[in-house]
Amino acid sequence: MKKFLNIFAVVSLSAVLLASCNTEQITKIYEPDGVAYSFINKAGNFTLPATNPVFSVRIFRNTTEGSGTVNIAATPSANVFTVPSTLTFEDGQGAADLTVSLTNEAAIGLIYNLKLTLSSEEVSVGGVGAIDLKVSLAYNWISLGNGQFYDSFTLYSIPTVEILQAEGFDRWRVMKPYTKELLLEAEWDGWLGGTQSDYIEFWVIDDEKHVKWDTVWYAGLLYQGGADDMIGFYYPSALGDILNVTSLDVHDAKSKFIQDKVVQLRPAVYIIDIGGWASSDYYSFVSLPGGPNLYDIL
Repeated sequence: MKKFLNIFAVVSLSAVLLASCNTEQITKIYEPDGVAYSFINKAGNFTLPATNPVFSVRIFRNTTEGSGTVNIAATPSANVFTVPSTLTFEDGQGAADLTVSLTNEAAIGLIYNLKLTLSSEEVSVGGVGAIDLKVSLAYNWISLGNGQFYDSFTLYSIPTVEILQAEGFDRWRVMKPYTKELLLEAEWDGWLGGTQSDYIEFWVIDDEKHVKWDTVWYAGLLYQGGADDMIGFYYPSALGDILNVTSLDVHDAKSKFIQDKVVQLRPAVYIIDIGGWASSDYYSFVSLPGGPNLYDIL
C-alpha cells in the first residue's frame, strides 16, 4: 500500500509539472479588435406582394453593449431596390433587421438579384460577410369561375374545376384537378399515393399561343403502388433535361390553345428511374370559364 501511495504521489506531481509546462504554450484566444457583424445565411429568396413589396434581412453583431452602425454595400441586378447604406444597432441589441423594398419599377413575373455585402474589416471571425438574394413580386390571382379539365391518361370523366388567372397576365391555374374519388372512378385502386398537385399552372409563351408549365405536375399516382415511384406529368423538354436527351423537345409545341378558351396540354408521362409513356400523346385539356363543354368537342 505504501509503495502504491508513493507511486500515486509521483504521478500526481508529474501531472502538476506537466500542466505547469503546458500553460506556457497556451495561445491567447482570439478576440476581435472591435464590434464585428455577420449575416445568418449566404443566400435567400423572397416573393413579395405587389401591394407591399418590403422584406428584411437580419444582421448580427458580437456584442449587445452600446449603439453602433454597420455599413452595407448593395449590388442589384436592376434599379428596383431601395436599400439603406447603413444599419444601426441600439444599446442592448445583438441583432437588427435591414429593411429593403422594391420600387414601382419592379415588374411581376421577373426575378431580381441583390447582393448585400459587409466591409471585410467589420465581419466577425467565421461570420458571413455577404448574402445573395433572389426577389420577385407575386402574381395577384383572381378567380374566373368554373371551367373543365380532362386528363386522357388518368381520368374517365371531365370534372368541373375552378380556374384562376394572374391579373394582367396570360397565366392560369387549374385548381384541384384530381381527387381521390376521380382516381377511384378511373380504377386506379392500388396505385393511389404520393404527391398530388393542388393546381396545374400554365402560361402563354409566344404569339402562337403555345403554353408551358413549370417542369411537372402530379395526379397522386404511384406506379404499381411503389412508394417512391410517382407518375409525373412533365413538360417534355424539362424531362429531356432531367434525362439528358433532346428527343422529347419536339413535343413542346403540342401544348397550345387549340381554340378560343380551350387549351391542350401535352405532358410527357414518366416515372423517374423506371420509365413511362414520354413519347406517347396523352393529352390533357382545359376549358376556361366561358369556353365550350369539353364533352362536346372531345
